[in-house]
Amino acid sequence: MLKTRDYVMYELRSYASPKSKLTQMIKKGEIIQIVRTVYADSLSDPKLAAASMIHSPCYISFETALAYHQMIPERVFEVKSAGFQLKKEKRFDTPFGRYSFLYIPEAVFPWAVEPAIEQGHGFRLATKEKALLDTLYKIRSVTSRNALQALLFDDLRLEEETIMQMDWHVIQSLVPLYRSTTLKTLVRWRDAQ
Repeated sequence: MLKTRDYVMYELRSYASPKSKLTQMIKKGEIIQIVRTVYADSLSDPKLAAASMIHSPCYISFETALAYHQMIPERVFEVKSAGFQLKKEKRFDTPFGRYSFLYIPEAVFPWAVEPAIEQGHGFRLATKEKALLDTLYKIRSVTSRNALQALLFDDLRLEEETIMQMDWHVIQSLVPLYRSTTLKTLVRWRDAQ
């Protein structure tokens, strides 16, 4: 089970020094410290749900969400999330693996995000359309349809059929909020198909 520091302190309230007891539990391996304020009972606890406890508000996106939606064949080892009002990108190396929180424009942050559950813990997840847009947003200045096609199908290893079956009304409504050359190229590529 994932726990915040406040929750752990509440659980240990009967000890004379809850902080000392927590330190002792970490050293003995009775509890796992993911980051300073987030803990887990075991390494099999939910990894995606831990992201929103490490940095909030955020939602799971980028290659992590593409893999969750089974759009890319590779297994993803880093949990990538979009964070709200980030001045710089944040990375945390934890016993659960690496967590990254990346900037996206504030105007697009609340759109096309859905609730998801992992082992009873809730978290926010980008739809497949938004995960694709967030991923492409981080890849700057793809201006030709050929370069975009190589990026989608060779680099990201997406299937053309999967891309064409996406909700393009959602994509077209979100693209202007990003102000991205690469995403405008995506719309032009789709229109030419």
